[in-house]
Amino acid sequence: MSTPAKPDLREQRRIRELSAMVTRTLADDAHVHIRQQLFFKANRPLVALAPHLHLHKIETLQSMRGVSDSLALRLLHTRSSLHQQLMPSTAVSRLIFDWLEALRTESLAPSSMPGMRHNLQQRFYFWSAGYYHARHTESELGIWLYTVAQMCWSRLNALPVYAETEDFIESTRAGLTPELGPLLYQLRKHRNDQTTYATYALQVAALVQQEVEAMRQAQPACANDPENEPEWDDFSLLLDFDGDGVASIAHTISNTEPPSQHTQEQYQVYDEQYDKEEQLAELIRPELLNAYREQINQRIAHQHVHLNLLVQRLRRALTVYSNPRWENDQEDGYIDGARLSQLVSNPNERRLFRQAMLAAHTPCSISFLVDCSGSMKHHAETVTLMVDMLSRALEQAGAQTEVLGFSTHAWNGGKPFKRWMARQRPANPGRLNEVSHRIFKSAHTPWKRANRDITALMKLDYYREGIDGEAVQWACRRLLSQQSERRILYVLSDGCPMDSATKLGNHEHYLENHLLQVLAQASQQGIEVWGIGIGLDLSRLYTNTLIADFEHGLDNHFLDDFVRSLRSTRCGPGSQS
Repeated sequence: MSTPAKPDLREQRRIRELSAMVTRTLADDAHVHIRQQLFFKANRPLVALAPHLHLHKIETLQSMRGVSDSLALRLLHTRSSLHQQLMPSTAVSRLIFDWLEALRTESLAPSSMPGMRHNLQQRFYFWSAGYYHARHTESELGIWLYTVAQMCWSRLNALPVYAETEDFIESTRAGLTPELGPLLYQLRKHRNDQTTYATYALQVAALVQQEVEAMRQAQPACANDPENEPEWDDFSLLLDFDGDGVASIAHTISNTEPPSQHTQEQYQVYDEQYDKEEQLAELIRPELLNAYREQINQRIAHQHVHLNLLVQRLRRALTVYSNPRWENDQEDGYIDGARLSQLVSNPNERRLFRQAMLAAHTPCSISFLVDCSGSMKHHAETVTLMVDMLSRALEQAGAQTEVLGFSTHAWNGGKPFKRWMARQRPANPGRLNEVSHRIFKSAHTPWKRANRDITALMKLDYYREGIDGEAVQWACRRLLSQQSERRILYVLSDGCPMDSATKLGNHEHYLENHLLQVLAQASQQGIEVWGIGIGLDLSRLYTNTLIADFEHGLDNHFLDDFVRSLRSTRCGPGSQS
């Protein structure tokens, strides 16, 4: 059996960023952007329950154009406060009501933009084809829901239903027309008035809710058997014809909730006496470090990376020029007005110019902070290769570099957790594990002396759990102690902070909220923090992100993105990769 294609994260990120640009332009809203592969307006996700707008892991640019156009029309024509106020309470009614609002705003696409109207039509047909070819219309409810969707969309947009299924749904469509037809007429008539439209949309939602309940009650008793559970349960067919509809609607609805109320809470440490800052290479046998170094050298040779070319690219990206120093009495350059009088007295005088002498320098400190949690073990060798190669090239390009890491000394809390348990588990204890902050290469140690110590990253026995916020805070303090005009921190991680003991003693997002607080503080301090997602997109946490897809090792695409990040951040914090 063939395995599904793994999505190219960078390509999907690019497609979504281009789509966000379209939405931002059409809606004239500068706050629209992409985070974690989803559309956001400021910090609020632009989530629509409409099934045909549901984003899949792999999207083509052509298909995404319909989504971006639909979201732009939603921003332009929907009063969110009114929509939320009228939203029904049950999941079925919420889905239909929100879907009808999306169809309303899509029907308002201006006739002067035929391309937009075409994109919206193709997106709905794309969903229709996927639903039909997945054979979801073979059940009674499946074809009924599909027919309702086709009728609503067709009536509002004055367009024909999906041609491939037109004959297939004809009998169901005829049965629905007496009851649904008058409501659809009112929807079409009042599509420019959200308040009046919502009155009839709620009636349609109630009709669908009633029919779904009736079909469920008529379900045979044998269907209670899990093996015979109907595939249309909980609207999985409508939400996602790839099969995870229940999770989709739960995730979508939860994402519309306001942000966590704990974002500004006071972070605390239950017991810090067991925390350590250590040189990890000192804990590993020299023979093993030599073997690791040889292994990395072989990987670098196999990569065929042109180091000198990489150094030149990095130097161009990092180089800044100080205020010019002018040299006078030159035979070419800029005319020196103070010497024009000499041209009158001596027409043969040629030294009437001056030249600007620019002093190039790279006043930059760059730190790599590696997440040494258990889930990163699979990528340890490639991450070591990456930070070793980049720190070496950056140093040759004139930057000061540092390689750091973070983890914990124990799984599930260690000594602080045991003390907390022995004291009857007081509420809100804060961090309950022993952190380990690791130095693999300090800023003042040249790469030639530290290159063996960097390979201590490959010692997997020291990979446990990750407390990112304190590690970023520690790395930022080290950067601030360095005398540089520009400070950049790259955090290499494969997900959110995770420590099981701290999660048990506090709420689920305790460590994540602290990380967000630390990142906001770092931005105020002028430190550029980039999240390098190992096999995923970290944009939900980090404003500036890169994606390192190591499926085939360290590739030139990532190196291109890394060099580009050094350039783009000079425009100021907050730019996207």
